Amino acid sequence: MGLDRQGLGKVWTVLIVLAIVSVVYWGVYGLVRPVLPSAFSPAIAENGDFIEVDYIGWFPGSAETPGRVFDTSVESIARDNVTYPKAASFSYRSGPGASYEPLQFTMGCTPGATCPLPAFQSSILGMRIGDSKIVTLSPEQAYGLPNPDSVVTRPLREEVVVTETMNETEFQGRFATRPVDGAIVRDIGWGWNVSVRVSENIVTIRHSPRLGETVRVAGRWQAQVVAIDDAANAGAGVITVQHLLTPADVNAFVAQDDRGNFIVVALDPAAGTYTIDYNPEVVGKTLVFELTLKGLRKGRR
Repeated sequence: MGLDRQGLGKVWTVLIVLAIVSVVYWGVYGLVRPVLPSAFSPAIAENGDFIEVDYIGWFPGSAETPGRVFDTSVESIARDNVTYPKAASFSYRSGPGASYEPLQFTMGCTPGATCPLPAFQSSILGMRIGDSKIVTLSPEQAYGLPNPDSVVTRPLREEVVVTETMNETEFQGRFATRPVDGAIVRDIGWGWNVSVRVSENIVTIRHSPRLGETVRVAGRWQAQVVAIDDAANAGAGVITVQHLLTPADVNAFVAQDDRGNFIVVALDPAAGTYTIDYNPEVVGKTLVFELTLKGLRKGRR
């Protein structure tokens, strides 16, 4: 049964009313509805931000030789020498004020005691709290190339002058004390006694090991005094020392002599030589870091 003209008019009236109400409703709702916040996005690290980052730094290894850790901010890594073997220069944190905690710095700071390398900082850009990543820095990005003059090859059977002369300044630089006539000091490199004579500004020292004595060189490895000839070298005398280094001593520790800190980096028994490097261990090396962002406070923009 169809609708008459009057019925159709009523339907159209209802439809028009509904359309008007809908337009009014959505128009008013659009004005008064609450603005919902956008989805949360964690902040990313940018220059000027205050950063807290845990790190593990190691030298790349090989299938035969695992990479050795040279520094870390994570105590469990520092204490685990089986899973994470340590490099010669690795230093355990101890003493008052020393603790394992994330490295804290402001992104974009000038590298120094509390501010890391620029390439280290750049690796953190864009990270969010909780993110971890592994980055590799070339020597040029890290601590630069080594000074070849700081790499020295010496004989395993070494000769040492018995009697030497120097001024007071040279003596102090070598023995870290003022020269006193008649004093006995200890040679930092050889570990044996040295007698001191002072005449005005001239200091004469005489090395005094015993024949056959075994000394500890630089406090790290053994050597034996195999000969002493007081008349040799135009009366200055010569002490002949045989170094008792082993392959286990190579890249195993940091030692010190009157020139500074060094590492034994090579041993060649066939050639009768060993090589020491006064460059810091990280210099000239590719470095690998695992970084974990632990904290981030946005800086002022």
